[in-house]
Amino acid sequence: MDKISEKWLQSKLKEIKSFIKYVKPESVLDVALETGIETERVTKLNQNENLFLSKELLRSLLNEVINEIDPRLYSKEGEIELKNALGKYVGLPSDYVILGNGSDQIIDLIIRTFLGKDSVAISIKPTYSMYKWSVNHLGAKYFEVPLKENFSLNVKDILESSKDKVGICFICSPNNPTGNQFELEDMRALIENFPGLVLVDEAYVEFAKNSLVKFVKKYENLIITRTFSKAFGLAGARIGYALCDTEISTAIFEYAQLPYSLNCIGLKLALKALERIDKFKKSIEGLKEERGRLIKRLNAIKGVKAFKSDANFILFQVTKPYEKVFDELLSKGILVRKIGTVLNLEGCLRVTVGLPYMNESFIKALTSISE
Repeated sequence: MDKISEKWLQSKLKEIKSFIKYVKPESVLDVALETGIETERVTKLNQNENLFLSKELLRSLLNEVINEIDPRLYSKEGEIELKNALGKYVGLPSDYVILGNGSDQIIDLIIRTFLGKDSVAISIKPTYSMYKWSVNHLGAKYFEVPLKENFSLNVKDILESSKDKVGICFICSPNNPTGNQFELEDMRALIENFPGLVLVDEAYVEFAKNSLVKFVKKYENLIITRTFSKAFGLAGARIGYALCDTEISTAIFEYAQLPYSLNCIGLKLALKALERIDKFKKSIEGLKEERGRLIKRLNAIKGVKAFKSDANFILFQVTKPYEKVFDELLSKGILVRKIGTVLNLEGCLRVTVGLPYMNESFIKALTSISE
């Protein structure tokens, strides 16, 4: 490599290293290596996966898929089938649907399509970190508006901060990590008055009370992103989708998105999940019931405060140093997520709503640590 090329490469590498780094949470293997605990004995409650779904059900669907697909072929028909099925699931025509390799990929695609280096993006604080990560990689400006102390939206401040700045507003509802779904009237006020696109991330919406899907036809600036990773338990399959005005969906699909973004296995697996929606709805209801019990049990522990949740996880605060609590849970083979300070609340952690026996182990361990 000549000196000019080497200089250019080093410059680009330096630029890349200045980006925000996405730190992946600890895995079961990480815990096993760190603690010496066998992987089978690690209780993984740190990534909001839907553990209520039977592995046997999902594996049986996967076996059906394997017997039906031809991996030699591109998956255009599979995309059409899944878009049609999703349209029926959400109550919209299929041309309102965009498919992607997980909702993160769609969010990143929308950012790269509609924002430039001189553009502005705005979101709430705290929230899902991928919005900031993707905007930062593009080189656009990113603003954060703190939630109110009760975790509700500060619509007035968001609109004032975005005045005369056309761009994208990102709202995760139910929000990660706070777990709450925002009030419908606040969301409508924001969508109606924001001077650009409003991207509402409904990754956890199946665990909540309502959705903004019914407003997609009404508001052309509304984009909703969703995923099969949470309620459908298909995190490893990487299937996401967006719902939006047909002009936007057409522009993205025909001009911005790489062809065949999803693999044939993922497409068929998502389709089969929708065909058995009743089984998935049953697991969701079971999870919601367990969520209520887990919140009550957390709030019964001295030095612990759990917050209301509309998602499949719970944010909780501990009075003891949260990093020490995290480490002690880890030493017992229980993996939760370190959050830290949320608004004016110090010492926060987040836990996935696991199966009853998992939650029992978690509660016993946390009780022994906290009291």
